[in-house]
Amino acid sequence: MLYQSGSLQDGDEVQVDMDAIEEFFDDFKSAHSTCDSVLIQLEDDPNNDTLLNSLFRSIHTIKGNLVYVGLKDLTPMIQSLEDLLDAIRHKQIPYDSLLCDVILLSLDRTESMVQARIEGASLVLSDDDIDSLCINISCMADVGPEDRIEYIKACLFILDPDTHLEVQSQLDSSMAGEAEEKCDTRELRVNTDYLISNESVKDKEFDDVLEKHGVDLDEDIRFFKNLSTPLESRSFYWKGRTLRLLVLSLAMNERSGNRVDASQLAVAVMMHDLGMSFLSRSLLINTGALSENERYALQRHPGTSSLLLSEFEKWGDAALMVLQHHEQIDGSGYPNHLTGDKICDGAKIIAIADTFDARSHERAHHTLLKRPLVRTMNEINNFSGTQFDPFWVEIFNQVVGAANH
Repeated sequence: MLYQSGSLQDGDEVQVDMDAIEEFFDDFKSAHSTCDSVLIQLEDDPNNDTLLNSLFRSIHTIKGNLVYVGLKDLTPMIQSLEDLLDAIRHKQIPYDSLLCDVILLSLDRTESMVQARIEGASLVLSDDDIDSLCINISCMADVGPEDRIEYIKACLFILDPDTHLEVQSQLDSSMAGEAEEKCDTRELRVNTDYLISNESVKDKEFDDVLEKHGVDLDEDIRFFKNLSTPLESRSFYWKGRTLRLLVLSLAMNERSGNRVDASQLAVAVMMHDLGMSFLSRSLLINTGALSENERYALQRHPGTSSLLLSEFEKWGDAALMVLQHHEQIDGSGYPNHLTGDKICDGAKIIAIADTFDARSHERAHHTLLKRPLVRTMNEINNFSGTQFDPFWVEIFNQVVGAANH
C-alpha cells in the first residue's frame, strides 16, 4: 500500500494512505456537489430542518473520511463548519446567504487542498489562514448580527479576496449601511480580473475593451457609452457594471468564434437596461417581493430600451438583443415568452452576463461584498437548459473558469 508523509499544524508527521485517498476524493467531490445543491435550496427555505440535517451529515462524513485517509490536518476548518451548522440547526443563529458563502467556499478550498495533497503541491491556504478561519467561524455563533458580519467578512476575504468590493474612499463598518444613501460619493472600482487570464481590466477604459474586440469607436458607440454613466448612478451596486458586462459578454462571444457581431453586442450591452433608469429608485433597490404593478413596470424595460435603440437604423440587431435579454430557454421569460432558438444569441449572452453580475453584486449596497465566484458560477449552471442556453453556459464556464485558474 502506498503512503505519503504529510504534516499536521503542530509539526507532527502523519502517514497519508494514497491508495485510499483517490477513492475518498471521488466520494468527497460527490458530497461537495450535494452540499452545493442543499446550500442553494436552503437560501429559499432557510428553516428547513431536513435540509439542515442533510448538510450537517454530509459535512460530518467529510470530516470523518479526511481522518480515515490520513488528512486529519485538514479537518479543523470542517470541524468549525460542523459546529456552525449545529448552532444553525439549534436556532442559535439564522441561516442566510452570507453563511452559505462561508460554508460553500470553505468546502471548495478544502477540496482544493485535498487535490494539492494528492499532487504534492502547496496548499491553497496557509496554517495561519486556517487558524484564522477556524477562530472566526467559531465566533459567529456567539455574537450578535452586527458583529457576526465582521467575522463573516474576515472569513470571506481569506477564502476569496475577490469578494471584497474596494471603494475609492475607505469605509469602516459603521458606514457600510449608509452606502446606498451616499452612493454618489463612493464609486466601486471595477474588478473583473478573473474574467481574462493574466490581464487586469480594473483601470481600463471602455475604449480599450472595445478596441480589443474590434469594435469601431464611432459617434454612436461613444454616445451609447456616455449614456451608461447616468444609468449607473441610479444604484450603488451598478457602479462599473457596464464595463464588467462588456468584458464578460465580449469574451464569451470571442470564445464562441464571434457568433455575434461584436459591435452589435457591445451596443446591446450598453443599452439593454437603459429603460431601467426611468424606474423609481425604490424599485431598483427593492430586494423583497414585487407588487403586480411593480412587476409590470419592471418587465416593460426591455421594450423601452429596445424601442429607443431601434430609432438608430444601424443598430437593429442590437435592439433585438435588448428586447430579448430577459427571455428564457424554457419560455418562462418576458416580454414574449420565447423559447430555445427563437431567442437570438446576443440576448442569450447578455442574459448570462447580466444575471452573473447582478447576483455577484446583489448585496454590494449594504455589505460591500460580492458573492463568491464559485457561488455565482454554480447558480448559472443550475439554470442551464431552463433559464439559460446550455451552449452559452458552457462558453461562460470556459471563459470564467479558465481565467480563474
